[in-house]
Amino acid sequence: MTTANLQPLLGGDTVACDETVDLAGVDGAPVARVGVSPTLLLRLALRRTRGAAVPAAVFERAGALFAEAGLAGETPEEYRRRVVAATGLPDRFVRAGLGSVRDGLARLAESNALQLPAPAPGVRFVPRGRTLGVVAPSNHVDPHLTWARALALGYGVIVRPGTRDPFTAFRLASALLAAGLPPTALAVLPGGHDLGERLLDQADLGIVYGGPTAVARWTDRPRVLTRGPGRSAVLLDRPLTPEVLEALVRSVAADGGVRCTNTSVIRTGGDPAPVADALAARLDTVPGLPAAHPDAELPCFTAEQSAGLRRTVAELERDGLRRHSAGDGPVPLPDGSFVARPVVLSTDDPRHPALGTELPFPFVVVAPWSPADGFASFGRTLVLSIHSEDADLPLAALAEPGIRRVVVGGAAPWTSGPQLPHDGSLTGFLTEPKALLWDKEPVE
Repeated sequence: MTTANLQPLLGGDTVACDETVDLAGVDGAPVARVGVSPTLLLRLALRRTRGAAVPAAVFERAGALFAEAGLAGETPEEYRRRVVAATGLPDRFVRAGLGSVRDGLARLAESNALQLPAPAPGVRFVPRGRTLGVVAPSNHVDPHLTWARALALGYGVIVRPGTRDPFTAFRLASALLAAGLPPTALAVLPGGHDLGERLLDQADLGIVYGGPTAVARWTDRPRVLTRGPGRSAVLLDRPLTPEVLEALVRSVAADGGVRCTNTSVIRTGGDPAPVADALAARLDTVPGLPAAHPDAELPCFTAEQSAGLRRTVAELERDGLRRHSAGDGPVPLPDGSFVARPVVLSTDDPRHPALGTELPFPFVVVAPWSPADGFASFGRTLVLSIHSEDADLPLAALAEPGIRRVVVGGAAPWTSGPQLPHDGSLTGFLTEPKALLWDKEPVE
């Protein structure tokens, strides 16, 4: 695999940077050399980047190109290899991301329309600003649909790519430009933490993806939409049948456990230990393979990342959590990377401070729950999956302000559709209603 050279993209042109950083893969081998965008280039992008009316057909063409075409001298297979090498995401999930982004781009107009109220006379929904700054993630391909939706609403978009996965942002930008997106509508500026902070602070609106520390500064800023840890949970209020166990395994470990919708907490009306034992026994059977292996299901990390994750698990055990899984975090592979073995912990304390901890691999804490605890005990929860015979629980959970989505039974927590909000309405964040009134309707 050749080393990629990624430089900032502004107005459809590549801008060579004096400062570059080398991006190594999880096995330590070089994957890319990435230009570091200077502050002056960000200022230029903020002045020049402006949205435009873009036909839906452009996004549909871009989706097909993104998934299937050679772009900027890179085939889809080369793109996958680089993302897998740099991020440690299993190849099968990156391959699936190519298809889901293709399908999502084909339905952008439908998605945006379905997340707005029904049309009303004299009311138009228009963008709340001209520029959107996006600090993109490296944990999955799918979130990049977010900034493509903003382009479809008429925004000029400036993306600071994820530091471990700059490849997806550049490939999607290449596909959009090749499909007919006006070059002035989009900029891709790789850089560090400071560049992301300046971008969010100076763009009209912003979206930031990241862990608790990355999003904490922006949580109470109404101009910035935070996409941080999901802290997705399960309420298990029925016997643990084989069908329910498989649903729990899927919610914890699907896509390598890297999604914000993957379950990290299970609260049960019974004894947590048997549930944790059964879940751990099942997850311990998942093979630990290099990320590029076609059967890989678990993410891989660098030696440094692995050491940090194992320290975190050890600290949780010292804080009183009981480990049920055979593994305590990532383990070394022959290629030099470390594969993250699933970790299942439990506690008898329904208010243990570790509840809500999220790690970027299949990781879950099982704890007790009773109706007296109520749904407020779940705290901020992106998705709550309910397994119960009580038909009143789902609506009661949905009424809890901190719970953003409720799924019942074996439905996947990440189930999506054009009309379904993820964490509130993205379209509602990006647009606002304004009145447009005529004494006589214009003839079209």
